[in-house]
Amino acid sequence: MSSAIAKQSVVIADTPEKLYDFVSEAKRATTFVPGLTKIENVNPAQASVGQTWTYEFDWFGVVFKGNSRCNAAQRPSKYGFQTLTGNPSDWTYSFEPEGKGKTRLTLEVRYQVPEQMIAKFATQSTLEKMNNDRAREIVNNVKTMIEG
Repeated sequence: MSSAIAKQSVVIADTPEKLYDFVSEAKRATTFVPGLTKIENVNPAQASVGQTWTYEFDWFGVVFKGNSRCNAAQRPSKYGFQTLTGNPSDWTYSFEPEGKGKTRLTLEVRYQVPEQMIAKFATQSTLEKMNNDRAREIVNNVKTMIEG
């Protein structure tokens, strides 16, 4: 199984603290991550290193279910988690001040590319482009939800 990275960023008119609080609420992720259909069993409720939950993710028609664990909770600069089962991945959200009242939100996802996904889309590069588009959609969804 090979690995890949999807990375996108956007500037949002709000503070790093507000964006961190918004993104780090695990159950909220289903509202801005396309394909993420379920987050359950979040423990503890507040974002912290070691927080766990179960998820269900429809990755372009292939459904993965598994367990996730928060591995970075550095308010207001960084929030991250790993999907431990289902399909291994490492998600990192970074929040950097960008001028007065603005924040650059960057999402970087490092993930394993399952062979069945490559077979479905013909090439790994096609899948990587689709995943970069999805990462762009995620950060833009957060922007829209915050700025209105």
